[in-house]
Amino acid sequence: MTGVPAPKIPPAPKIPPAPKPKPKPKPTPAAQRPATALRRPRLKPVRTMRLRLIDAVAIAAGGLLVLKLLTLVQVGLPGAGTLPEYSRAVARARTGYEPIDPVTTGSVGAKDEAPAAPAEKPPEPPAPEPAKAGSGSPTERALLEKLGARRDALRQRNDELELREKMLNEAERKLETGLGDLKQAEEKVDAAAKAREEAEKQGLKNIVTMYETMKPKDAARVFDRLGHDVLVPIVLAMNPRKMSEVLSAMQPEAAERLTVTLANRARGVGGAQVQAGGGLPANELPAIDPGPPPAR
Repeated sequence: MTGVPAPKIPPAPKIPPAPKPKPKPKPTPAAQRPATALRRPRLKPVRTMRLRLIDAVAIAAGGLLVLKLLTLVQVGLPGAGTLPEYSRAVARARTGYEPIDPVTTGSVGAKDEAPAAPAEKPPEPPAPEPAKAGSGSPTERALLEKLGARRDALRQRNDELELREKMLNEAERKLETGLGDLKQAEEKVDAAAKAREEAEKQGLKNIVTMYETMKPKDAARVFDRLGHDVLVPIVLAMNPRKMSEVLSAMQPEAAERLTVTLANRARGVGGAQVQAGGGLPANELPAIDPGPPPAR
């Protein structure tokens, strides 16, 4: 505005367009590629041949077949004349073989033709002869004899074992029967003993009841004359209160002896004293057992 010229702005540089991408060349097959120093032809890996079991068996069978054929070629097939007549006849009979008629030619007249002979039947095979007892070798005969003896021994031992088993079974049955009879006898004896014991208890109970119902003085007069082997069981079975009344009415000597006997019985002293004192008179006491002498 004051006469100063405005600075000139340079024009923007032109940007060249981006180059177009070149198309990629198509890959050529390996056969058409030229061999270079860096590129070497690829060789296919050599596959190792693995021999399996079935291959080995097949090869061995083929070798055996070749050897067999070579042997047959060298030796030759057996001729027809080598076969026996009997074998040929049997083979013809089995296969239905018929002889071939010869072809009639014009040189032979029809009148000269002989009638065909009927086919002969093959002879029947001979029946096999039974083997003779002495046809074997001595070793075979000895072996057969040993086997026969062994078989007889085993049969005899088997019979003995069966007999022993039968005897054992019979003895076991008898033993079981005897045990059963013994158990029955024991049961009968036990039942009889229990019945006798019950009868004795019942009889003693009746006697005790009888003396308990009597007057003490009357019972005391009887107790004074009874032995201790009879009196002690009755006294032990009676009511203590009623027995005390009877004991107070007894004679002093008899009451004393009865008291001593009851005390010894309660202490577990042997019943020899009780038995010994049972037959003593009323005015004597039984002797006291001093016991075993002291050890020195």
